[in-house]
Amino acid sequence: MNNSIKFSLLSLILSFSFISISQERDVNSQAKNQNSSNYYTLLSFGVTNPLYRDFATSPLFYSGIGFELNASWLKESEERSRIFEIGLGLSAQMPNVPQSKLISAGGLAGFGKFNFVYQELWKLKDISDAKNNFKIGGALKLTQNVRGNPALQNNAMGLENISNLMASAQWTRDISRNQDKQINLWLFKPTLKAAQRELKFLLNVGVLNFNYRPGYAYAYDSELNAMETSPVEWAFANYKWSLNGWRLKTQLEYVKYMSNGNARSLSYVWEAAHAPGKFEDFQMASHQLRYTIYFNTKTK
Repeated sequence: MNNSIKFSLLSLILSFSFISISQERDVNSQAKNQNSSNYYTLLSFGVTNPLYRDFATSPLFYSGIGFELNASWLKESEERSRIFEIGLGLSAQMPNVPQSKLISAGGLAGFGKFNFVYQELWKLKDISDAKNNFKIGGALKLTQNVRGNPALQNNAMGLENISNLMASAQWTRDISRNQDKQINLWLFKPTLKAAQRELKFLLNVGVLNFNYRPGYAYAYDSELNAMETSPVEWAFANYKWSLNGWRLKTQLEYVKYMSNGNARSLSYVWEAAHAPGKFEDFQMASHQLRYTIYFNTKTK
């Protein structure tokens, strides 16, 4: 075999080697991008319409309007996502009372709630594809309600804690526009720019539902010993933990990503809970329209 043939064979072998190495690097790079996690800080503002009824004070429904502020920390990838959220909601409530010429019932109530949520989800590979990502997991949600209505006099202040361990499922649909698109509106022909977008639907269902509620009514005077009884023990002497009731939450969210890695979203959140407690029920529901800004802090 002459030298020219040997050189040709050697060049061919080296070429195949470089091609295989390059392809392997590309595959590893793609796998790394799919498994990489994005870290976001979320700030959201929502307009909410809460509704509640507490049989420990009266059978009346209270409804009103208010706002809710939330701060969240999200770590998200194709395979897994987890989020920790804290929130504050405040609203003004009015009782829904029957019309009467004899009694003019009133009583403006204030309603505040504090939320703490931790949620973790994992991808279901068998039913997910390039456009649809299905994840399941669980969430822990703690809610502390604070209510005030001076018209109820001795029962003016209402407090309850609702804590739930929830099963979670999320569907994410990729609705990105991969290239610019021109729309013909006769006189105008606007161009829609390419954009990365997602549609998300989240469902949380309570599995273990705890609530910290009073007995028959909030007005209760327990035994008082100045040497042994603290004010907190005296105020909550009639409260007991119960494992009963249910809780549901759904969220439909439209997310649009920006070129700098941040994102914005608009979502509709519906939630309902029923806490029977030991004797008297507490029921609540809320509708919320929420605007959220995603700040991409890092990708790793």
